[in-house]
Amino acid sequence: MLLKRILSALIGIPLFVLVIYKGGIYLLLTVFILAILALLEFKNIIKKSECKVFPVLLWMGAFLIPLEYMIENKYIVYAIIFYFVFCLLFYIFYFPKYTPIDLSFTLFGAMYVSLGFFHLLLLRNLQFGFWLVIYVFVIVWSTDTGAYFIGSYLGKHKLAPALSPSKSWEGFFGGLVVSTLMVYLFNRSVSITGEGTLMLIAPIVSIAGQLGDLFESSLKRFAKIKDSSNIIPGHGGILDRFDSTLWAAPVTYYLFILIERLV
Repeated sequence: MLLKRILSALIGIPLFVLVIYKGGIYLLLTVFILAILALLEFKNIIKKSECKVFPVLLWMGAFLIPLEYMIENKYIVYAIIFYFVFCLLFYIFYFPKYTPIDLSFTLFGAMYVSLGFFHLLLLRNLQFGFWLVIYVFVIVWSTDTGAYFIGSYLGKHKLAPALSPSKSWEGFFGGLVVSTLMVYLFNRSVSITGEGTLMLIAPIVSIAGQLGDLFESSLKRFAKIKDSSNIIPGHGGILDRFDSTLWAAPVTYYLFILIERLV
């Protein structure tokens, strides 16, 4: 399993970094495809939990990504409101084939996946956007690595046994320390504005990533499955690989914007 994870990372990480560097349409298409695959996994998770989603509305949620990318930021809220209203009308038309719970899962899945991935595009469009996106993944990957190894060797106190029995408080703080150290080295290696801000928010982004991991674990526990899919050898599915990113990217974007404006 560990060998498969390493091989997948050696192939996938350089390709993904290249796409982030290119940005623009390359990153947009990559993020859009990832969102489609993640929503398909989400649909299957909900199906296995003996609930349903509106497939059409779920896929429409994925198209919010290119739509929001092409329109001005001030119109994003209107696009989301229109999507919500359309979903409500769609639900009313198809009742009682679908229940309010099905509608809730559909809206939640679309927002959770699409908006999470969309913030990678928002970060990339900022000044020094390439490095800001890399910053997110430096934290996510170093947190995951630190938590895994420190938790494996020192873990004694369970973090959330009902969600993920293998995770420990020692691993949690280990991931926090390792990711903060990596951000310090990142700042020393890269010259961009807002280095102090990146160091300040690093622990919060790391915690957000770990919460995202636990949240996705709750979805899998709800559906009684181990992985969201097996599309990535050694890593599981898209949701398994990007669960932390879906939380870390929005937190990074808004905290960075807020603090930079305040100072």
